[in-house]
Amino acid sequence: MSTARNPVPFFHIYQGGCRGLSVRPLVLTGVMTFPVEVIDAAREALAPFEDRDLGALSEAELAAVLEMTARFARLAALPHAAVAAEVARRSDSAKGGGMARKHGHRNAHQMVAQGQGGTGGQARDAIEAGTLLTADGEGGAGRGSAPVAAAVLAGELSTAQARLIVETLDQCAGAGDALANKLVAAARRLSLADLRKTCTDVVARWDVDRWQERQDRQRRERFLNVTEASDGMVNLTGRLDAASGAVVKTWLDAQVSAGFAKRRDEGLGPADAGEAGRMRVDALVDLARHGMRCTAPGSGVSTTVVVRIDEEALRTGVGLGSCDAIGVPLSPGDVRRLAVDMQILPVVLGTGSQALDVGYAKRFFAPAQRIALAERDGGCAFCHAPVSWCDAHHIRHWSHGGRSDLSNGVLLCTRCHHRIHDDGWQVHATATDVWFTPPATIDPARAPRPGGKAALHLDLPQHAPH
Repeated sequence: MSTARNPVPFFHIYQGGCRGLSVRPLVLTGVMTFPVEVIDAAREALAPFEDRDLGALSEAELAAVLEMTARFARLAALPHAAVAAEVARRSDSAKGGGMARKHGHRNAHQMVAQGQGGTGGQARDAIEAGTLLTADGEGGAGRGSAPVAAAVLAGELSTAQARLIVETLDQCAGAGDALANKLVAAARRLSLADLRKTCTDVVARWDVDRWQERQDRQRRERFLNVTEASDGMVNLTGRLDAASGAVVKTWLDAQVSAGFAKRRDEGLGPADAGEAGRMRVDALVDLARHGMRCTAPGSGVSTTVVVRIDEEALRTGVGLGSCDAIGVPLSPGDVRRLAVDMQILPVVLGTGSQALDVGYAKRFFAPAQRIALAERDGGCAFCHAPVSWCDAHHIRHWSHGGRSDLSNGVLLCTRCHHRIHDDGWQVHATATDVWFTPPATIDPARAPRPGGKAALHLDLPQHAPH
């Protein structure tokens, strides 16, 4: 079978749309003005690629075109967002008479989602972004979101990013433009998933008392249901609060990691689809069997739930802690609950008899060092995958004289470990920071990029009520 492909002239794909949009500004009276000058600028940047075959572009050219077309997509979504916001306004207000219901939909979100052929979440993104851009002051201007609106109109933020930032600002009373600017800057360099982690951390630190109330409420709402289906299968459904979930998730992740390591050691090759899920089921069954005939100290692969909190916060109850297994901050109360049955490890590591810098004499990183690396990196220092997915790697190989200490160690998941070595990234670390320098093929300037927790951390404005 032939694998030949027909050349696709790239610019012709967008040529008609670009020229159509650049004839005149698209104005939706009283709502927004489509930023046609941004489209024109992007179109001029694309001009050198007119009639070029996509398959013939170099990687650098393709990466540049990807950013240009991504901006097109973000800008092209704005008129639809404005219309979606108006549909929501007419559906939710008495004056509008319930537009969505009149047209046979449960609500505005369903009507917008069906119209765009997307999900309810995408519809909410469109409605939130459109509301943000309203010109009457009831949307973005009244919520301290002017910097967000400006970034959306410039094509720098997607509707999903805009919605996430606005919802974060809504939960940070009195934040204003100072925090909005910081979140917009973070959104420019982070993926949507990583931006969500940053926003969650900001909300928790902004009002610790409210975060404590939220975790208390979630603890009251925890549940687990076990039901039997007509075909004999048993269904487990439930929701766990952060502290309970940390214990369960840590233990199950350890069993899955051990299971896949065993497969590799035995040369069994790639696992079938869904193998991780089956490992979790087997681990729960083994745990239940162990509990029914408990004569041994444990079941499955042993592991440790690592929680971190400042000594003062633990003593006074004011502050936040964290856990390797989950991505949300923990209140001091949750940390205490975890510490009842588990050893609590201090934030200041390496005291007492646990030396963190063991030097060249040891081939592998000690458990205390791995904990310290997790404190610095928060998981995979490159892609921010959970700690349980990562191994401690030497930056300079041990066989080449690299020491087994924090300044020569980094937590990486398997995929990122291979990616860094194969693609020519350089890693530099200290006991408190880690940086990644891209190869010239990705960034000709080779500007170092922060990794680990620092990449997701956002300093709050000085007047923040944390």
